Amino acid sequence: MIARRTVAKAALAAALLGQKAFASEEEAPWDVLVAGSGAAGLTAAATAREAGASRVLILEKGPLVGGHSVYSSGSLAVVSPRRQKPQGIEDSAGILTEEARRIGGSIDVPMVRFLAEHSEEAADWLEVQGVEFSSVVFQALGGLRPRCISPAGSAGGRHYITVLNRRVRELGCELRLMHKLENLTRENGLWRFTVLNTRDGSRHTGLARTVILACGGFTANTAMRMRWDPRIDMAMPTTANPQGLYFDGATGDGIALADKLGAQLAGMENILLLAYSGGRLLEYAGAEIYLTMQGKRFVNEGASTGEISDAIFDLPEKAMWVITDARSFKGTSLGIKLANGYVHKSETLEAMARGMDIEPFVLRRTLARYNKAVAEKKDADFGKTVFLQTIEKPPFYWGKEVLSVHNTLGGISTDTACRVRKVGGGVIEGLYAAGETAGGIFGRDRLGGMQMTACFVMGRTAGREAAQRALQKL
Repeated sequence: MIARRTVAKAALAAALLGQKAFASEEEAPWDVLVAGSGAAGLTAAATAREAGASRVLILEKGPLVGGHSVYSSGSLAVVSPRRQKPQGIEDSAGILTEEARRIGGSIDVPMVRFLAEHSEEAADWLEVQGVEFSSVVFQALGGLRPRCISPAGSAGGRHYITVLNRRVRELGCELRLMHKLENLTRENGLWRFTVLNTRDGSRHTGLARTVILACGGFTANTAMRMRWDPRIDMAMPTTANPQGLYFDGATGDGIALADKLGAQLAGMENILLLAYSGGRLLEYAGAEIYLTMQGKRFVNEGASTGEISDAIFDLPEKAMWVITDARSFKGTSLGIKLANGYVHKSETLEAMARGMDIEPFVLRRTLARYNKAVAEKKDADFGKTVFLQTIEKPPFYWGKEVLSVHNTLGGISTDTACRVRKVGGGVIEGLYAAGETAGGIFGRDRLGGMQMTACFVMGRTAGREAAQRALQKL
């Protein structure tokens, strides 16, 4: 996770460049209107221009570009032989689809396979735009095999947004911040849209040949998420805004707009929870241990996100301790979490135990048993299979972790062309959805890194399809 203040300053400075107000008179139709400026939205806009759309408008209701992507770790799941095979990793679109079904249950098989088949192409396209990836392929948290790549260095998802924000401007897309897409109606084969200027409260209308909804999910909409899962009340934070101090635009606006137009929604009850707003530091599996408040293991740390969340929910305190040591790679969140007290640093096991209010012999016994399992690569207690290191080299890094709302897996149902499906069958002509606004793809849980894959593959697809349709209408 990335420091919010750093992200905010960088994103605001970049986003205000070239900002324009709405013209008072009604303009000619836009070829493609994109709602949202996260990974999916910026990708869609750039691809639409590359595919020949001459007028592309991006609307962002918030003051900054990036959406949730700017706070993401940047883990991107790809089926990429040229990246995986040199590291001895066997993978395929079929393997990914089967693993997605294993943890997600009722998945959209054609769409998951489509994402897998086009993941390498999306990663290659990002490199052409200027994204620099680390050469390491790793198993992300919630993943079942090493297939994730991430931006080099420690910028995480912010690197994607920086590159794509620059790219859409180079391509001549128009980006309007603090402009919320408020309404859509069909009119003579075009979309009439109403936009609310969230800075001054004024409203404006315009016309577009095609519309792409890429404005995120509904993690920040407490009423909407409680409608589908009453456990997830206002007391539960989100991973994008754990202290509630920052703007969070994931309020389900695109889903609500599509619903009014008769779109089919799917998987709305599937809301992904993640323990990452407190003591956890790592974005990869195999280098940390999860303990109850009493100092005992209770789960396979390499299990799917859903399995770990369910196990935490079953604990009386609904919280866990997380421990790693000096050898793990921690990224930029370390300094921030040490400063705000979410993570602590101890030079000895005894000092760590005192901080946790656990008897030192209990913690010593737990770690000794875990380290023995690592050495033998066999976990008789919970079946863990990903062991990158023992946890025994001081200093130790530890903290309490609770669940946060991370990702809404439900949303607008689309086909593999990202066209929005209608209730009762067929599609809504000229309307597309991408990224977290789309839903019903992964079932009840998703593989680590697949949400970013969905953003880029669906963004590319929606942008290309929308541009082609707009050009046909000229």
